[in-house]
Amino acid sequence: MSIRSEHPASADQTFRALVAQGAEPVLDPDLWPQGRQEEDRLRLLGVLLAKVELETTAATRLDEDEELDDVTDTLMGG
Repeated sequence: MSIRSEHPASADQTFRALVAQGAEPVLDPDLWPQGRQEEDRLRLLGVLLAKVELETTAATRLDEDEELDDVTDTLMGG
């Protein structure tokens, strides 16, 4: 099953969400001379998803001993 929105978030909206999270990527002007573009939308969504997953893991960890394992599991997709 696929979930698709009739009005997906734009690259600009996703970038602004990353700014609000304090996680906006630095766009190298040599690689992105015109700034973020719509074709960067999926990459930006991936960055936003990773940021939210890491924050959720950090906020819900059981104790400090499990912190590294939780973060590692999240990064590895566990």
